[in-house]
Amino acid sequence: MEVVRRLASLFILPALLAVSEPPPKPADIDRLWALRAEGSTGGRALSGPIDLAIDACRAALAVEPDSLEVRWRLMRALYFKGELTANDAAAKRTVFDGGRTVAEQALAILRRGAGRETRQDLSRATPVELVPYVKGNAAAVPSFLWAAVDWGKWALAFGKTAAVRQGAASKIRDYSQAVILLDPAYDDGGGYRVLGRLHHQTPAIPFFTGWASRSLALKNLRLAVETGPRNLVGRQFLAEAMWDYEPARRAEARAILEKILAEIPDPDNLVENRKTQEEAAQLLKDWADR
Repeated sequence: MEVVRRLASLFILPALLAVSEPPPKPADIDRLWALRAEGSTGGRALSGPIDLAIDACRAALAVEPDSLEVRWRLMRALYFKGELTANDAAAKRTVFDGGRTVAEQALAILRRGAGRETRQDLSRATPVELVPYVKGNAAAVPSFLWAAVDWGKWALAFGKTAAVRQGAASKIRDYSQAVILLDPAYDDGGGYRVLGRLHHQTPAIPFFTGWASRSLALKNLRLAVETGPRNLVGRQFLAEAMWDYEPARRAEARAILEKILAEIPDPDNLVENRKTQEEAAQLLKDWADR
């Protein structure tokens, strides 16, 4: 595939991945990430460009397995691959299962580091419990956010009810709450966005998700939009929750989606924005007679 050959040549990936050469740095990975939309059509990307970023992450982790700066970038790349390039359910399950594994490895690294510094046993600490100990770690917030995202996509790929019974909902809740505590503005209010979506989408299962709340879904999604008003995903999620929970405001929910369709996609998030617009258009079609 020509685009993949061009990207590989441009970033000299074979040299970066060679055993005799230094491993890729986060900046190398970011340059590959920036080209993930190469050859894309609408909200669907080719797998080749993002695979280069994933390969670079794995090469870097082979040399520095405890690098959180690389690990969260791998979670981000796996999200993109599973969400925007995978064409079938089995492929999505494979990719997001990998993202979930990387997320738990990142959590273990943060626990070990905090435990060494404090001389405490933090081997079972939740992300929220780790917050006081990781405030100075710049990689903690993106690690927690992308862990929440990949766990969320894993839950959708394997089925919401089955995922809840395996504790996925509580993990997503804890990761997103940790992001909010550490940096509520991060990624356009990413912690609020993920937490609000979780409360909206989590099925009510006694003894597992009694904490899920309609009011908290709306509250967190509104905070996400207030924090990141240009973020299309946050606005879409809010519109969906309003449609489901606030029937009197359905005209407003439609208007939110119509404004999303009128936006010019952000060149830095081209495929992601196009996909959101495609989903908004489908929702408006589904809501047309309701």
